[in-house]
Amino acid sequence: MGVMWSFFRNCLNVVSQRILLLMVLNWLFFGVMFVGALLGQYGFMSSFGWLPVKDEVFQQGLEVSPWLVLDIFFFNLVLSGFVLVTLSGLVFFVLSLVFLSVRAFLWGVLLNGLSTSMFLAAFPTLILEGECYVLAALAGVNLGLSWFRPKWAYGGGELSRRESVKMALKDCLRVYVLVAIFLFVAAVVESVTLILLH
Repeated sequence: MGVMWSFFRNCLNVVSQRILLLMVLNWLFFGVMFVGALLGQYGFMSSFGWLPVKDEVFQQGLEVSPWLVLDIFFFNLVLSGFVLVTLSGLVFFVLSLVFLSVRAFLWGVLLNGLSTSMFLAAFPTLILEGECYVLAALAGVNLGLSWFRPKWAYGGGELSRRESVKMALKDCLRVYVLVAIFLFVAAVVESVTLILLH
C-alpha cells in the first residue's frame, strides 16, 4: 500500500510541478468551450450539418451493455486522449493545444443544443473528461517541448535532448496514471447517465 501511495504521489508531483501550464490549459479548454457554446447560440451549429443536434447526442442508437464502461473508457483513453491530444504534441507541442481547442469548441457547440435537463445530466461527465483531456494535453506539450526546447520543459538544467525526452516519457506515464483513473470514473458516470437517459 505504501509503494502504491508513493507512486501516486509521484504522479501528482509531476502535475503540480507544471501547475501554471495546467491552469493555462484549463482556461484554454473551458474558455474555447464557452466560445463554442456562444457561437452555437447564434446559429453556428447549423453550418455543421453532420453534427448531431439537441438531445440526439445522447440517443444515437446507443446499445446499453455491460461493456459500455470499457468501450467508453478505452475509446477516450486511447484515441481521444493519447493519439489525438498527447502523441500529436510529441510531433510538435502546439498540436496538443490545437486538438484540445478543437475538441473543446465542438463540445461547446454540441452542448449548446442540449435541453437544460440533458446539460445538467452531462455536466459531471463534461468536467471529468474535460480535465482528463487537459492532463493529456499537459503530457503532450511537455513531450513536444522536451525535444524542441529542453530548457522550457525542464528549466535550469543542462539536459541533452535525449535525456529530456526520456524524462518527459517517464513523466507522461505518470500523468497517464491520473488520466486513466479520471477517465475510468468519467466512463462509469457517463455510462450510468446514458443508461438512465436511454
